Order: sequence, then structure tokens, then C-alpha cells
Amino acid sequence: MRCYLVHTNLLLSVPVRYWQDFQDTLARATNANIYIFDANGAPFSRFSLPAELCQEVNKGRELRNEKCIDFYRLACGSLEEKDMLTCPYGLKLCAYRLGSYAQRIGYLMVAPSRHTTLVEREEEIAFITKAHNVYRTINEVFSAILEKNLLGLRRLELNSIYEISRLMTSIVELDRVLELITNSLIIIYQADLCFVGLREGGKIRVAQGKGVHGSQLIGKEWPLVHPLVERIFSKVEPSSLSIEELKVLPGFTGTEAAPGTEIMVYPLWTALGIVGLLGIAAPASLGDNGSKNLQIYINFAAVALANATLIRRLEREAETDYLTGFLNKRVLRDVLAAELQRAARYGYHLSVIFLDIDDFKAYNDTFGHLAGDVVLQKTAELIKNSIRTTDIACRYGGEEFIIILPGTKGGDAAKVAERIRKSVEVYPFPHRRITASLGVAQAKKNDSVDSLLARADQACYQAKERGKNHLYLDPS
Repeated sequence: MRCYLVHTNLLLSVPVRYWQDFQDTLARATNANIYIFDANGAPFSRFSLPAELCQEVNKGRELRNEKCIDFYRLACGSLEEKDMLTCPYGLKLCAYRLGSYAQRIGYLMVAPSRHTTLVEREEEIAFITKAHNVYRTINEVFSAILEKNLLGLRRLELNSIYEISRLMTSIVELDRVLELITNSLIIIYQADLCFVGLREGGKIRVAQGKGVHGSQLIGKEWPLVHPLVERIFSKVEPSSLSIEELKVLPGFTGTEAAPGTEIMVYPLWTALGIVGLLGIAAPASLGDNGSKNLQIYINFAAVALANATLIRRLEREAETDYLTGFLNKRVLRDVLAAELQRAARYGYHLSVIFLDIDDFKAYNDTFGHLAGDVVLQKTAELIKNSIRTTDIACRYGGEEFIIILPGTKGGDAAKVAERIRKSVEVYPFPHRRITASLGVAQAKKNDSVDSLLARADQACYQAKERGKNHLYLDPS
């Protein structure tokens, strides 16, 4: 299915499925709502990340409300270049005309991600700046596609790549960077396939794939010592590969390429070393200028991915306990608060287990802190092996652990606690036997984070009072 954007004597043809992905990616990257209309004021694509108000009055992501339709048609018809407007329902937005002064190709509306009147001057200026960045990016991409489709030229590709790269290097969320990279390449180069693999230790793991069969590649892993992967990283320049060569990698086994498709795989290098690789399959030769422009883009992409990967790692380290890999106490409160809200909203059960390793201080004092660390790490492993992937384990203190069990009644949580208690009791720890006491509490209607944790803590205290190596279920 193709969608057509019309202006005087010109026709721009864009695969609507790929454009919607690109538009939605820009919206997520900038945390703004994007609406695009053709030269006649008719919707070009669905709303991206529409505010709740827009979804409510239009009953979804498509423009249906008559009052909205009349407003946008009138706004597009009277817009000279750009303006700040207020919709009939009070939503403020920035409006832009797409194309050059002589060649109008459509209109862009950018609205805040939430319903706001932008009464604060600083907030309004920040939003206008964001909206202008979105406009520059979309206008350059449209211009690049238009020039290439109608004139067979690629000169404007460089401008669109520059605008997208500027956005890309300002985003810190790895998922958003990956989406922006792949979707923009699909749109600008009309590629059949684009994928990005990130380095994870001694392997490359495909983190994002777009286009034909792109989603099937996500999650596939290729060792760095694989001959083809080694060949790609043996140089700085991209490798031109045939589909037959790619078929030796997991994920490409059943993939076919149309005649004339050019497949290029770029190693992503930074000063810190290998970040990953990026592959693109385009239906025709990129040419010298296209190859140079794409290489510029790849260089920006490598830096953006390296930055986002580093920030994600730092965020994870800030949220997790370095010894056990569990969430730490600082994050626990936010996670438990969210689970309490979710349980209250959807009416399901929620339970918490409070685990304390018995006589841990004495063990530490007798055998040393390194031996104590081994006990903590192994206890964490035993906990992880005893719970579901949907359960959440946290290290609460020195020898204390909290396990959050969504959708679980107190009695069922007690069975999980007993399984953990037994696994600790029978495990052959160094030096001497280790046991744990566990308290279980089920969330009540008006529980807060503090009240639920306090009841689980008190239940753990009751287990210790019964001689340790016990569990106790809070009866309230």
C-alpha cells in the first residue's frame, strides 16, 4: 500500500507502512505528537503518540472528529509558513508548511505529549525548539525523497542525514536511538532491510531490524570469531556482501534478495573499539555520493549508539546491586509502588517475601568478608532459581533480600518462600551450613510501600523467634 503526498505538478510516493514507523520513531525520540497533512489538508498518516485528549475525541489514532477535521483543514489552508495554534479542545501546537516557498508538499503539526496550555514561558520556548527540530528533520527527509524520486538526484540526502544525526546524538535512550537509525535509513534510501547488531562481550546480538524480514533477525547472535563477522571487522570500510554470504549467519537462512539489491554491512567503530555492525539492503546502487553520505551517517550512528549503550550500562549499575545483580534498595521502593498501583487498578493479588540470612554477621566475622560475599552471591542465585521471571528480587540490606511476587496470594507466596528456604538449607556452602528466615505478607487494599514492607519484616522477625530457618506468613 502506498500513500501519495501531492503538490503542484509533483507527486511524492512513500511506502505508508515505513513512513508511519519513521514518524512514530521521531515522535518517541522527541516525546512529541506528530500530525502530517497533504497539500489539500487531508491526513497523510495516523497520529503519532496522540495525547489522550486526541484519542478520546477521535476514537483512536486517525482523524475522525468533524470539529478537528475542520480545524486542521482551515489551519492548513491559511498557514503561510509557521504558526502556533490552539485546537478546538485547547491543545496548543506548532504548525509548519512542508516544502519550499514555491513548492508546497504538505503540513506538519507538532503537539506536546500531554495536554498542556504551555502557560510557562520557559516551557513554551522549550516546546517550540523541539517542534522546530522535528520540522527541520521531516522537511529535509521529504525533500530528499522528493528530489531522488523525481530528479534521480541524492544531493539533499546529506541535509536529511545531518538533521537526523543531530537528533540522534542528543538522544540517550538506546531503544529510541536504534529505532531512529533503522527507520530513517529505510525511509531515506528506500531500503528493503536494515539491521543493527550490538557487541555483547564476545558476540554480536541483533538489537533492531526493520524492513523485509527485519523483525526475524532481532535477538540473533553471531560470535565475533565467526569467519564472516571477523571479515567485516577486519577493516574500517563497509563490506559488500551477497545474500548467499549472509545466509551463513543465523537469521538469514531463508532470506532472499531481489535482483539488483546491494547489501552493505558497516562495522561500527569508535575510539573505544567495536560498538557493533549495521547492515542495509537497498534496491539499487548507492553511487559515490550516496555511499559517502551513508558513511557520514554511520559514523554518527556509531557515536550515538556508544553513548546510549554507556548511559544504559551506567543506569543499570545505579539500579542494581553489584554483588548479586538484583535491584538495589533505592530502586525497590519505586518498583514496589508501581506494583501496588497496578495490583489496585487491575484487582490482582500481590505478595512480598522478606528473607534474612541467619547469623550472617558471625559468619562474616569468623570466615571473612570474601567468604561472606560468596554466601550472598550463592543465596541470590538460589533465590533466582526458585522464582518466576515475572517476580522481582532485590537486595534490601547487608544480608536481607526482598522478593516481589505479582499476581500471587500469600499462601502461594509462602510455598515459594519454603522452596527458597529449603534450597538454602541443603546447599553445601563453604565452612558451615547456612540457613535463612523468611517472612511473607500479602498486600492489602490500602497498603503503602512502607506498611507492606513493615509487615513482611515483622513476619521475618516472627520466623527468627521460632528458632530461625523458618518462614512465617503474616495473618493480617
